[in-house]
Amino acid sequence: MLLAAFLAFSVGIEVERVRALVNGVPVLASDVELAELAGLVPRVSGEDDDLYRRTVTEALVALELRWQDLTTTGALAQVKVDLDAAWARVVSRVGGVEELHRRLAASGLPEALVRDLVRRAATVEAYVGNRFAPFARTTREEVDAVWQQELRPQLERAGERVPDLESVRSKVEALVRERKLTSEVERWTQELEKRGEVVRYFKPPEELPSVDPDGGVASSGSGTPSPPAPTR
Repeated sequence: MLLAAFLAFSVGIEVERVRALVNGVPVLASDVELAELAGLVPRVSGEDDDLYRRTVTEALVALELRWQDLTTTGALAQVKVDLDAAWARVVSRVGGVEELHRRLAASGLPEALVRDLVRRAATVEAYVGNRFAPFARTTREEVDAVWQQELRPQLERAGERVPDLESVRSKVEALVRERKLTSEVERWTQELEKRGEVVRYFKPPEELPSVDPDGGVASSGSGTPSPPAPTR
């Protein structure tokens, strides 16, 4: 391994930086870059680059946990997903095909990797919709409570016009449903992480561990062991 690393250094081969390990599978800096350029993770207003990168990394860790669960349980083969529609949403989100190609060219990353990431994300999303939808049903009382205790006061404090609840009930129902769905998915993901092993490397880029030419995760000098990095 030392000889391979020396040769790689000698010929100038750039090694991959690891942002996290999910049950031994690395989430690479290039994965984070792919998710960013495809706009797969919404960016909150005012979020700086470092914080956004952490947000994207966490999203990819969660995606990897869920993908592994679908694979090991056999549920993956039963998921039906419209990949063409998922890809079309990505293209639209970034501003069209030309803009996507421009971003890919600037990053030096192939479109095939973006498509694979979109495939995984869309498949997990479809699975979530089928599995957890029954737990996301809303009641009239829940909708009324969110409106009266949260949304209406927000509008009043902002000095905006407060509409009649019945005219916006469907939107409030969708919000409550989305929150319930998110809660169930987060609970599932937390259980997966408890049963597995996730290691995060939230450090400056130059201090992150790297994938060496032999496929291992090299230590960043922090004393972290260097487990093998399985092929994805």
